[in-house]
Amino acid sequence: MSTMKAAVLYEIGTSPKYDEFPEPKEHGDFVKVSMIASTIKQLDRGRVSGKHYLKYTKFPTTVGIDGVGRLEDGQLVYCFGDGMIAEKSLVEKGKYAPISNEVDPYVAAALPNTLLGSDMALLFRAEIKKGDVVLVNGATGVTGSVAVQIAKIRGASKVIAAGRNEEALKKLQAEPYGVDEILVLNSEEGVATQMKQILDKQPIDIVLDYLWGQPTEMIIKAIVAQKQYHITKIVSVGEMAGSSINLPSAALRSTAISILGSGLGSFPATQMHTYYKEHLNELLLLNKQGKLKVDIKIIDLKDIEKEWLVNEKSVRTVVKIN
Repeated sequence: MSTMKAAVLYEIGTSPKYDEFPEPKEHGDFVKVSMIASTIKQLDRGRVSGKHYLKYTKFPTTVGIDGVGRLEDGQLVYCFGDGMIAEKSLVEKGKYAPISNEVDPYVAAALPNTLLGSDMALLFRAEIKKGDVVLVNGATGVTGSVAVQIAKIRGASKVIAAGRNEEALKKLQAEPYGVDEILVLNSEEGVATQMKQILDKQPIDIVLDYLWGQPTEMIIKAIVAQKQYHITKIVSVGEMAGSSINLPSAALRSTAISILGSGLGSFPATQMHTYYKEHLNELLLLNKQGKLKVDIKIIDLKDIEKEWLVNEKSVRTVVKIN
């Protein structure tokens, strides 16, 4: 039996180990791919810890849900499946996006998941249109910093970045991020004052929300306080500040707020596959041109165990495999 090096999980709640594991065998519509790079994301950590609804149940197992690799014919692809942090993995025929050999494979591994939480949320759920005003709540994280750029690429007339760290928010006002205004989540009174100043200039069309919890409560309260009819779509993508909010029924009856979610179950999987095939290369080209930035940290596969819990929120950890 052929073996390979991989990130192997032996027990839920532990860190994956760098170890030997049997190579997967092609079967049915699944073909082998030689992995070049994968990433460690919140979803990966959640599954391994057992806190995510897609937690692992059979052990030992390889981990990782996506990455960049080469098919047997040499084609470079972005693909998703099971056990992607490994030298070899399986991908369903046609369920991958061919990418140019000219792009950085490590960026190509990191960017797609941030697009799932930013561009797909804006296109599929918020249905962004040219001229929209977009507030990104939780803009200083990896996906949030991509979102402020993507919003402009998709035609937003103004982008507002919200977060707790004022210094980090101000950095997003420089190129290539191009944020127009910042909202410092310092206190309920402070948010109310800042939001009134923002909303007095123009209403907000889309709130792309990575925080939920109290920060989102404060933003909704400020929109309600304006007592102005305007359709504002609040799209929940994450819950970094809490898994629930206190939302009075009157807040929905007295405004035109719509609350939506964006994630793997909120649009068809076929739509996601099509998106990557149609848009990934053009966005990777923008990255190469310096017009779309994603911060990455590259680690070696052999260091997977010690790096697993090192969660630097401002960068995406990319695992170098081959």
